[in-house]
Amino acid sequence: MAGPTIVRAQRGAQHLVLALAHWAGGHNVSAEEITRRIVKARQEAHALAVAEQARLAQAAQKKATKLRRISERDGGLVPAQMTALQTADLEAQRHGAALSALGDFEVPALDPGHIRHRRHRIAAVRCMVLTLAPGAVIAGSWVIDGTVFLWSVLGGAAACVIRGDKPFQLGLRPVPAELLAATPLVLPTVTATVVEPEGPAADPGEWKADLRRHVERAVAIADLGGAKAVHVADLLAGLQQSGQFLGATSKTFPGTLRDAGIPVEVVKIKGESGLGVRYDKLGEALGHQPALPAHLVPDLTEDQDQEAGGVPLSKPLPHQGAATG
Repeated sequence: MAGPTIVRAQRGAQHLVLALAHWAGGHNVSAEEITRRIVKARQEAHALAVAEQARLAQAAQKKATKLRRISERDGGLVPAQMTALQTADLEAQRHGAALSALGDFEVPALDPGHIRHRRHRIAAVRCMVLTLAPGAVIAGSWVIDGTVFLWSVLGGAAACVIRGDKPFQLGLRPVPAELLAATPLVLPTVTATVVEPEGPAADPGEWKADLRRHVERAVAIADLGGAKAVHVADLLAGLQQSGQFLGATSKTFPGTLRDAGIPVEVVKIKGESGLGVRYDKLGEALGHQPALPAHLVPDLTEDQDQEAGGVPLSKPLPHQGAATG
């Protein structure tokens, strides 16, 4: 009985770690939501700047009008009032020019660096939130009693056993309705969820087999280079270079890999952590160690070297070409 329980706890812990890593990295926030939040912040800053310049221009115009009325009433102005009138006119002109320069708000063109920077900020805040839990356990164990740590460990183990072999649905959360309403100028991002189901429906087994072959080749190549795993983002980049899975992202692609029977977990390659496929775990799933096909094995002849360097990691999947077309 202890064996199945330990295995269940290990699988539950793996699912919990994946879910926490997915959330802490900000991977549940879509690029569209980040784009809309950036645009919303800039739109609000633009509206504040316009309101401030309009207020200052109105105040300067009001002061100038008041001084002109005094001049008409008294038949002129003293030197100090003349200087104040000239200053008010200049201020009104300057703020009026600022209003013209601000103009109407236009949606800025954001590059992937803006999205990546905002996602890193989200991840930094969420990682700080995650550190509060172990910090509270350590503080409670130090201040109150050492049993706080014991009960925390037991609670974590119980959560792992309860979760068992039930993975979380790691996807993108929908964009909030109030954010959509506040940013009508931003065009919605078209995702691949509308077109991708047509591919597997035609042949549900072929695309999975082709995907497994691609991953096996990529992991085998990485193993030859001394790496025991490959990040999901690198696998997706190799596929997209040949026109496959163009609608997928490094956040949604792990679910596609799992659907194809490929194990995905958090790996660390050259100091960088992220979701990836390990060499040994893939071998267990395939039933054999990942290996290169014969035509991709490096040879000493020049022709075969050139062929090995020019052949892509995988051939295009039939359903992907139809879906993206």
